[in-house]
Amino acid sequence: MFGGDASFSNKEEFNNNNKNVKLKTSESDINASAGYFVIDNLQLGLRIGYTDFKFKNLNADSNRYWVDYGVYSRYYFLKPEKLVNIYLDAGYFFGNSAFATANARDNLNGYTLSTGPTIFLNSSVAMELGIHYSSTKRNGVNDSTENNLQLSLGFQIFLRKK
Repeated sequence: MFGGDASFSNKEEFNNNNKNVKLKTSESDINASAGYFVIDNLQLGLRIGYTDFKFKNLNADSNRYWVDYGVYSRYYFLKPEKLVNIYLDAGYFFGNSAFATANARDNLNGYTLSTGPTIFLNSSVAMELGIHYSSTKRNGVNDSTENNLQLSLGFQIFLRKK
């Protein structure tokens, strides 16, 4: 199976003590994956992702991006001949992040959990809607942990569906 997904989030955060101080962020994620069914309904694979993160506040605007690589396991709960299936996906990733305007880099690693319906458009192509949770730890310039919950839309190409 080959495929990918994309998600987008737009957030606004206010300081509780000073309502004039706010932080606006937007995040775009794109992931590509390739997997193989090792047994019925269980897939193991590799994934690569790219994230573009922008934020604005009173003092500055900045752009941060990261690239991550990892492995995943995905299980489909229904029989392959069904038009709609439900999946559960878990993965581990590592990579690097950097600010676009500075020579500052972080190493990162984390995990992802996703679930949702897979809707087959024909015998080989499926559209997926997902609820995607990720936890990312950064070490380097910014020692931090980010937990994120997003909705995603993806497409998968099954080279051979029974």
